[in-house]
This record gives sequence, C-alpha cells and structure tokens, in this order.
Amino acid sequence: MAEEVKNPMDLNGDGKVTLGERAQYYAGKAGEKLENATNKVAAELKEDAKAVGAKAKCKAKEVGAMASVKAKEVGAKAKCKAKEVYADAKEEVSEAAAKAKAKVSELTKKG
Repeated sequence: MAEEVKNPMDLNGDGKVTLGERAQYYAGKAGEKLENATNKVAAELKEDAKAVGAKAKCKAKEVGAMASVKAKEVGAKAKCKAKEVYADAKEEVSEAAAKAKAKVSELTKKG
C-alpha cells in the first residue's frame, strides 16, 4: 500500500484543508519570505555601514595628518616670530642701556 502524502496546508492534520488553514499557511510562507528579505537587507546595510565606517576612519586619519602638518607649520612660524621679537627686544634693551649709561656718565661729569 502506498504511503499517503500529507498536505502541508493541513495544519491540524485532520486530512482536510480548510480556507482558514490555507490562509494561515500562506501567511506563514509570506512571513518567512518577509523575514528572509529583511535579513538580507539588514546584512547589506551592515556591510554598507562597515564600508562607511572604514571610509570615515580613513578620512579622520587624513584630517589628523593634515592637522599635524599645519600645527608644525604654525609652530615653526611662532618660533621664528618669537626669535624676531626676542631680537627686537634685545636691541631695544641694549639701546636703553646705552642711553642710561650715557645719562649716568653725563650726570657724573656734571656732578
């Protein structure tokens, strides 16, 4: 005797497939397809997010490197300006010291 094949839509196993069982069966199949599609989209979005994250990390490194170079340039300019200011101040102090020495000399000769 041949084995009877059970209809997958016969959800309660009574050998009859009602309209309600058909609706439940197809709703379940639709749910599975929706879940599979959702999982696929989620996986693709996860990969896209990883790619965007990698690009952002790379860009951050580039910006950091540019900022470091700019900071070195600014530091070099500041150092150069500090040397100029120091040289000017040294010259002004020397001139003031010479004037003071001359004034002291002048006052001691008068006195």
